[in-house]
Amino acid sequence: MAEPADPRLGTEIAGYRIEERIGRGGMGVVYRAQHMNLQRRAAIKIIAPEFADTKGFRSRFIREARIAAALQHPNIVTVYDAGQAGETLYIAMQFIRGSDLGAILREEGRLRPYRAIDVCRQIASALDAAHGMALIHRDVKPGNVLIEGRRAYLTDFGLTKRAGDDKTNLTKAGELVGTIHYVAPEQIEGGHVDARTDVYSLACLLFHCLVGDIPFSRDTDVAVIYAHLSEAPPRPSELRPELPLGLDAVIAKALDKSPDRRFASCSDLMSAARVVLDAAGPLRDTVPGRGVPMGGDAPDVATATGRKVPTRDGEPASVPVSEKRARVLLAGLDASARAIVQVAVGARCEVELIGEGEDVVEASRDRHPDLIVLDWNATALAARDILDALRADAVTRESKVLLVVRDKQARSREVARASADETLATPFSPLQLQVKLRKLLGADAVAI
Repeated sequence: MAEPADPRLGTEIAGYRIEERIGRGGMGVVYRAQHMNLQRRAAIKIIAPEFADTKGFRSRFIREARIAAALQHPNIVTVYDAGQAGETLYIAMQFIRGSDLGAILREEGRLRPYRAIDVCRQIASALDAAHGMALIHRDVKPGNVLIEGRRAYLTDFGLTKRAGDDKTNLTKAGELVGTIHYVAPEQIEGGHVDARTDVYSLACLLFHCLVGDIPFSRDTDVAVIYAHLSEAPPRPSELRPELPLGLDAVIAKALDKSPDRRFASCSDLMSAARVVLDAAGPLRDTVPGRGVPMGGDAPDVATATGRKVPTRDGEPASVPVSEKRARVLLAGLDASARAIVQVAVGARCEVELIGEGEDVVEASRDRHPDLIVLDWNATALAARDILDALRADAVTRESKVLLVVRDKQARSREVARASADETLATPFSPLQLQVKLRKLLGADAVAI
């Protein structure tokens, strides 16, 4: 049966025209809206009547909305306005064009390890900023993480409270706050909460992103609560064997029942996880480099696309370092440019295409290329942001980058400030590309 039409659609509340319902949270319904005077898109949450009618709720709501509005951070959804219009309580926020992490995990199951680290690192930064203002989120979960491109945003500070303050929060005494699959033991017991409470919840989120399931998956809510209070956390490496064993210790520390034994901050947790992942090198579910003889493979030898590497006595064949091919990733190049690359390298390099919609930095982390050829003008890519992210990443910063630009841009200040190793103006010939490849990868990287 079709869902009845929402009577709020098309109406105006506090200067915002309600356009579309985009979600439902624990405290109300979220709509996409347009501010009529400022012509600014926003997300507006209308608080459910059962909360709004609670004695004392309205004053506490406005007070805590002001607290949330004071948080200014690139990974926190900005609060624009909050108040009361007639009998309706509302809060207007930055509109994020993307999806929540919960929907992404339902669709993809789990994230690639470095993508999981990157998302949770950004949320850790947001949480630490809140903790710096003595604010505890208390409801870190996939549904409260919004993803727009490579940027992750933390939202819904509706359960926020000040550290050490047991009075100014929107929940009733004795009521369990937070989502039980990500809630810390001290929250369940109604004890003191501080930054380490959010560390626990962030560890649950990281576990979910890495493994594709919550840490304590049980048949009933009571069993989940008991597990948080009494059971040791599962090992990520047992559920996803390609993950490094060191992550088991990181998760175990972050999910310790005692806050005193957890990481002191969310960034400390993510730094430890990142160190373990970097030290482990390429994971078994990533594509390994492959050695081939000088001059290319014979016609009967398997290629790099999908077939197995040649083996000797059941083991991968050992190939001298001098005979290993460089790996080149192409990002944003059109069909003509890709064809020129193939002509220029022949069989001397493994050339791989980063697919449309695929994250360039994530693909580079997984595939460990020797060279990334990046089109500065590709409409679907933010090349400058990608370059900055590649250089800031411990795994990708050593990869060389060849920036393909339009002829008139080659000497522009913006391109000059970009951190590319070399630039190549379009249109270019195979010979011009070979000159760049020789400089970046050596003479053996180009076709004879």
